[in-house]
Amino acid sequence: MCGINGLFNTNRVVLKCRLADQVKQMNSAIPHRGPDDEGVWESPDHAIALGHQRLSILDLSSQGHQPMLSDDQRYTISFNGEIYNFPQLKQQYLSEEQFHSNTDTEVILKLYRKFGKKVPSMLNGMFAFAVWDHDKKELFLTRDRSGKKPLYYTHQNGVFAFSSEIKALLSLDMIGTGLDHEAFYHFLTFSKVPAPFTCFEQIEKFEPASYMLINASGIQEYETFWKPEYENLESGSFDQLKERIFDNLKGAVNNRMLSDVPLGAFLSGGVDSSAVVALMREKSSESIDTFSIGFEDQPRYDELKHASHVSELFGTQHHEKIVNKNDLLSFISTIVDIFDEPLSDTTCIPIYFLSEMAKAEGIKVVLTGDGADEIFAGYRNFVKYDGYVKHARKFNRLPTPIKKLGAGAYGIFNASSPAYDILNRLSKDQEMIWVGANGFKEVTKRKLLGKAFDRPGRNYDSYEVVKKFKRDFDQINAPRSLNHIDWMCYMGYRFAVTDQYLFRADRLGMKHSIEIRSPFLDYHLISLALSIPSNQKIKEGEPKYILKKALEPILSKEILYRKKQGFNVPLREWASDTLTDFIETHLDSFCNDTGLFDKGTVRTQLKKLNAGQKNYTNNIWTVFFVMNWFNKWFR
Repeated sequence: MCGINGLFNTNRVVLKCRLADQVKQMNSAIPHRGPDDEGVWESPDHAIALGHQRLSILDLSSQGHQPMLSDDQRYTISFNGEIYNFPQLKQQYLSEEQFHSNTDTEVILKLYRKFGKKVPSMLNGMFAFAVWDHDKKELFLTRDRSGKKPLYYTHQNGVFAFSSEIKALLSLDMIGTGLDHEAFYHFLTFSKVPAPFTCFEQIEKFEPASYMLINASGIQEYETFWKPEYENLESGSFDQLKERIFDNLKGAVNNRMLSDVPLGAFLSGGVDSSAVVALMREKSSESIDTFSIGFEDQPRYDELKHASHVSELFGTQHHEKIVNKNDLLSFISTIVDIFDEPLSDTTCIPIYFLSEMAKAEGIKVVLTGDGADEIFAGYRNFVKYDGYVKHARKFNRLPTPIKKLGAGAYGIFNASSPAYDILNRLSKDQEMIWVGANGFKEVTKRKLLGKAFDRPGRNYDSYEVVKKFKRDFDQINAPRSLNHIDWMCYMGYRFAVTDQYLFRADRLGMKHSIEIRSPFLDYHLISLALSIPSNQKIKEGEPKYILKKALEPILSKEILYRKKQGFNVPLREWASDTLTDFIETHLDSFCNDTGLFDKGTVRTQLKKLNAGQKNYTNNIWTVFFVMNWFNKWFR
């Protein structure tokens, strides 16, 4: 787990200083991603420079230093991530090669010499890497299947630049940018920024499961190398499928325990994290560190007793932290230093403290249960939407004018209801389920936006984001008919997992130089889970049904079937005064300077929160976050 940077002078423009010096400057913007070593390499012809910040996980010696050159000096690589099948690839394809290290980096470098752009499809792991081919004067970039490792790029003023984080790009004088209003509009809808957007003009986010080839003429290829593969699972028995799920998850956990440094797990005591810990214990008799947090005098948000119970069952070295109000307030004032790309997700708060705790205990690698709820339909909201569908189908059969009239009438009655959003979408012949739309409801967002969005041509529509995923979903070559639950799992994986859960895990883990691994997001398990018929995912009102049945041999029914609590924080109880005081103090100047928000609408929402309407907490948190984020990155 590391940070990568690079500059490719495609037009050979005259620069104020050496490429290597500028890449070193980029490295210095992201030292947290790799505190163990730093490297900068510039090509002999000064066409390109690559940078690297190393977090040493495999082969801790200096032989793992990057950027790494091939023996013949033709190829240079800067790599971020972990490849779990690199020993097998090394044995299968490179048995005659001489190696100088025991790193996955060197294996990728030698594989690229033999297989070129086919390499990403051979790798099982998380990765973003760049390879420079000196003979072809060609740069290759790629990002892993699920987007676990970040990658951003821009092509400005004759220079192609890329990095693991936007802040490294912003450190360069040659990079000019302003707010991307369309991306910001989508952020307000989804509480995250969908790829390929960023909120910075001319800076784009690399799509997951993609590779890119760049030469002096610019981007030559930008292609997808993998999509989930749907198989026919209807002919086998339920017990056989349970066994496949268990075996796949067990293999994924075993693979992710590959490390030359101590590892542990984040443990909530819920199904997914408990399953990971149970399988870690099956794999190893050595000490396993687990980490959980609670909130002082806030039992509604506390899962410590459940986590402690699981720790006792599997004999882990358990660590707990009780977060207090001052801890929370201290963190939220600095959150935008971490998130150069905005993410309005209060779950970031516990993950920050978990990562901080792991670092304090000397743990560099942790495993989590991220991704299971999306691919196995584990949310209660999925069950709720499943119940809506039959009513929505009846509504959808009505003539369009009647649907619009009905949606409008319901909006007068209760425009803040999720049901209104669904009716409104159906009246416009849109897909009714927008997985990951956790932000402002459409009617509120339209009122919230300020004068900056009154300009001609700024008629943005966040359904365009949903349509992109729906178009891909409709083109899936599946051996059975896919339905609304399949759609929720697909969009949950493609969007919520990548641009929210993996993004926050990367930033918050790497802030503390912690590598976070997600066994449920092994690509074999993803394809298997998405292929499972819907009636085996949600059955008799039970979400994640088949996964829970598959885990019964290692987890008790008490763990598997207790009510899901979720990773929540006492933001309203502890921080509402801080949020409202900050907004009230700075609102006029912020709105006058940026034109992003309408002052009256924000003040109306503040009044409702102060009057005890707690459902406005997330809206006010988002406004607070945006004001601080904009002041940090655009002033």
